[in-house]
Amino acid sequence: MGRVRLGVIGCGLASDILYGPAFEYMQKGELTAVMDTNAKRAKVLQERHGVKRVYTDLEGILEDRNVDAVMVLTPPQHHLAPVIAAAKAGKHIFCEKPMASTLEKADQMIRACEASGVKLMTVFMKRFNWSFQRVKELIKEGRLGEVFEVRARWDNVKVSGPSGDAFRMTVESGGGMIQEDGSHPFDVCRWWLGDVSEVTAHAMIVAPEHHPTEDVGCVVLRHESGAMSTLHVTGLTHATGEESYEVFGTRGTLEMRWLSHSTSTLEPALMTLYENSRTATDLTLDAPWHPSQRIREDWQYLRALEHFCECIIDDKEPQPNSADGRAIVEIVNAAYLSVMRGATVKLPLKESVDAKPLFSKLHQASPWSLEGRMWDSRYSRRR
Repeated sequence: MGRVRLGVIGCGLASDILYGPAFEYMQKGELTAVMDTNAKRAKVLQERHGVKRVYTDLEGILEDRNVDAVMVLTPPQHHLAPVIAAAKAGKHIFCEKPMASTLEKADQMIRACEASGVKLMTVFMKRFNWSFQRVKELIKEGRLGEVFEVRARWDNVKVSGPSGDAFRMTVESGGGMIQEDGSHPFDVCRWWLGDVSEVTAHAMIVAPEHHPTEDVGCVVLRHESGAMSTLHVTGLTHATGEESYEVFGTRGTLEMRWLSHSTSTLEPALMTLYENSRTATDLTLDAPWHPSQRIREDWQYLRALEHFCECIIDDKEPQPNSADGRAIVEIVNAAYLSVMRGATVKLPLKESVDAKPLFSKLHQASPWSLEGRMWDSRYSRRR
């Protein structure tokens, strides 16, 4: 098999900003078709990348014999239908996170792909980021000793408009900061520390005039190894916004952070290893100077997409796979159930979780207001 012929389903910001550079530098795949119910969006992506075929209906792109696999880049609440339809059409599937808002939907997607014998990769691009991979190596090598805790911080300004993003943090999408942004650090912590056995969570809505779902959350995961990881996530910081992780081991403590977020930068994390409360070692990775070389070698979305194409060509199981995607859906659902019950929730989940009543309760009970104030991070501005 030669290069994998890819079709994009959903031509929004992800297909442009995140995967746009990947389309230009792919070696194992090529973009051959695009689809969006909004013809204008589909046309823009088509012209930008010189794609010959453009569709406004799902059936059209799935019937295209020049498409081997599809990238499902739609909002989370619109993942189920295209994934199941693509599986039935025999197309391999590259699905953005979170794969679904409920375990029932995630299981439907997995069963459909297994029945058709197609590959389903849930995209957690941080696993393809060199800095996160280096931490994984340090843990495996025992450089930190026995790792017993990870603290994750995710501050991301979400008050730049009265209705926020077109789909993020809505009841329809399935949740707010815990689901939308929390999915990434949840996967990182599970990847580093192993499967999760218990979830305890708290959540608030501090800006009810902006957000119908939680905009502040704190989630504690207990891993099967006995280790613990904690996520503090907010959309309401007045600082620039930050993504950071602290990894605590019996031999060392590792700090890693970005000046903004790893999601949208080619810069490596600033990493420092502390030992014995006396020694601090800079472990920040080097990066190429040339912009094109940096994209080819470091752009995590390109590396994720190339891995997906390689798995199709060589008939291998993608990593992360559908089980990894399902595990994060389970953690998110357990977090919402924990908030509803005010108690720790043990995994595996044995019940269906409907978080809509929770969002309504948090919204009505919120004692706070931004009183019309709006702002955004300076990292999101253009000169």
